[in-house]
Amino acid sequence: MRRTGVAREGLLLGSGGWIPTERRETTCVFIRSGDQGLVLDAGTGLRRLVSSSGLLTGVRKLAIVLTHFHLDHVCGLSYVPALPVTPTIWAPGLWLYGQRSEELLAPLRSAPISSSEPSDLGGVRELQPGAQSIGGFQIHAREQRAHWAPTAGLRVGDELALITDTAYDPESVVFARDVTHLLHEAWSCSANPVAESGDATAAQAGQVAEEAGAHHLTLMHINPLLRSEEELLADARAFAPRAQLGHDCASLRLDRVPLRSSGARRSNNQLFAREEV
Repeated sequence: MRRTGVAREGLLLGSGGWIPTERRETTCVFIRSGDQGLVLDAGTGLRRLVSSSGLLTGVRKLAIVLTHFHLDHVCGLSYVPALPVTPTIWAPGLWLYGQRSEELLAPLRSAPISSSEPSDLGGVRELQPGAQSIGGFQIHAREQRAHWAPTAGLRVGDELALITDTAYDPESVVFARDVTHLLHEAWSCSANPVAESGDATAAQAGQVAEEAGAHHLTLMHINPLLRSEEELLADARAFAPRAQLGHDCASLRLDRVPLRSSGARRSNNQLFAREEV
């Protein structure tokens, strides 16, 4: 995959999975390039684009791309009417489920669940497998079958890849090859795996990052019932020593520092002046 230079600023809006907690909203990633905005998954973390309204200042076009339709990844779509710009939603309905995405999302976007008019919720388009241009970003989507329902791995140029809601898959290594920043699910520790047939452990996330040559690894889609997140981080660092635990509102490094090198960089962009991973 060629380096596009499109993705310039990244922010982790929701680093958790399943249930939002005091520390973690559910999965949501925001990428911005000038007046173009891109959201990967619409978990409860999407509310941060409402509560931190400055994040969308100057954004003229916004796209939301969904990996799948589980509630913790789509419930934030109900917040769309509160955004200053109406997004276009891209989802893998026809591709992965054989049914139009608009139909799959209809219960969430219509009465009696939704009180909003369909025109306020954004249009729905079909995500395709492979390479495509979405809202000025070059997106590559890959089918992931090792979950309770099919999911899509997403890659934004060479800057960022999101691999979540999937058991360990060697093909993820190929998909994430030489990516700048890999966001990978870490649902449990390898010493005490939970739902390993459908969700990756932290060690497996580290293994994918190391074998792919990813320059940065952030663990996300964190299980809200875990007792020790430090054990999770240690599990990943057995393979990827510079792996970081994802935190809500953390800026995502998009520079090309190798995963094994030392040192840290702070963002100079005040809009994204948060802890950087």
